[in-house]
Formats: sequence, structure tokens, C-alpha cells
Amino acid sequence: MQDSVIMGSVAEELMDFVSTTPARDSNYTIACTLLRNYPRLRDMSLNEIADLCYVSRPSISRFCRLFGFKSFKEFSEYLKIDYSISFDYSQTLFQSLVQAPQITLEKHTDAIIENLRATVAAENCRDLPQIAMELHRSTHLAYFSHHFLWDVGRQFQSKMMRMGRYVERYLDYGPQLECARSLSSDDMAIVCTIGGSYPTRHANIWQALTASRCKLLVITQNHFNPLWNLAQYKLGCGISNQDDIGKYAALLAVELLAMTYLRQYGKDFF
Repeated sequence: MQDSVIMGSVAEELMDFVSTTPARDSNYTIACTLLRNYPRLRDMSLNEIADLCYVSRPSISRFCRLFGFKSFKEFSEYLKIDYSISFDYSQTLFQSLVQAPQITLEKHTDAIIENLRATVAAENCRDLPQIAMELHRSTHLAYFSHHFLWDVGRQFQSKMMRMGRYVERYLDYGPQLECARSLSSDDMAIVCTIGGSYPTRHANIWQALTASRCKLLVITQNHFNPLWNLAQYKLGCGISNQDDIGKYAALLAVELLAMTYLRQYGKDFF
């Protein structure tokens, strides 16, 4: 198994495929069937999944290869990786939700607001004008993240595209690695990693980025990672990711980038 065929759960990959593919072909039907029966899949054989989808075994094998897996065996191994809801929400939060839902939601919201305030703090925004200038003059722009920050990157990509700048953004490991290797000193890469684990979880991509000598912007809460010495810029996205609140600050961080770019280069868009 390579470093990572998909940078998240198989379920997320299937949902993205079903939501974005224009073709309602046999692969679409297989993906929908797998999603509707997802909790059962990890213990099912190739024959059982083929029967479930009313297709042949070769059809399931081809479907697995479509998603970058070498075989059904590798696909099955990824299905067994645990991505339960407990990775996002703590047992403490769950118990609090059961016992005092309104108070819990208010406290959760307060924590999100505290994260957002830390993101827009003056000291965090100090380098935004310079970063926007680098975004403007770079030949190629690319966004790198783990799978769960895919939607954050999508928002940034959409905003920048409407201001005439295309940002490359790939969901899976292989295309991200290829993109990193294609960059040069004239380009800029944005790495969004709330906890700062991206360089160690996907070391080959990080090494390719640093070897490319492209300009690097890291969006993170982990300000003390020594690997950030290789990055020209760092933008904070809050102070906590307890119970999955970091993503809101990461979204605000890329919004700040887009708004600063708009302020400096947006006169032709109105």
C-alpha cells in the first residue's frame, strides 16, 4: 500500500464521486450501492460485494482500480481503517449533549467564536498583504491538505477563480504528489493542516514541495513545528481543534486570503 491512495475515508471518496461525476453509469450505481450499505462493507468479500451490486467480480475490481487501488484486497484494507464519529467529537461532548444540549451547543459556539477571533487578530493578519502579492505574481498556485479540509480548499479555489486565478487542488495522494513535483520557484503552495501533521503523514509530498523551492504558506494551529522553518509564511487558524472546531477557523483563514487579494487586486471585478 502506498503512502496514501486516498487522504481520508473510502466513504468520503465515494460521496465525492457520486456528488461530482456527470455520468450515471455502472460505476455510479456501484458507488451509490456501496454508500447505502457502507457499514457492512468492511466484512464483505469480493463475491459478496459483487452480488450486493448485481455486477461481476471483474466489475468490482475495475471499480477499485478507478479509485486508485491496486486490487480489491487493498480497497478492503482501506475500508477497515476507522474513521468513526468519535474522531470528531469527544465522549465528553456526547455526554454533555445528552444531558444539557442547549448549554453544550452554546459552549461549542463560544469556542468556535474564540477560534475565529484568534484568526483575525492583528498579529495573525500582519503578513496578509505580502501573501496576497505572492499569490498575484506566482505563475502557479496550488492548495494541499488532508481529505477533511477538501471543502475549505474548494471555497478558496472558487473565490480565487472568480478573480482570475486558478488554484490547483487535488483530493488524492497521487495527484497531490504529482502537482508538488511540478512546482518551481516561480510558484506558490498553500498547505492547510490544522494540527500540523501533513508533512509527517505525507512526507513525500512535503519533501517535493520543499525541493521545488516554491513559496510556501502554511495554515495551521501548530505554530511550533520546526518544519515550518522551510515555509516563507504561516497563517494561524485559531487555537483549538477540540470537537472539530478548527475547520471553521481554517475556512476563515482562506477567506482572509481571498479578501486581502480582493482588496489589493479587485478593482477590475466591480
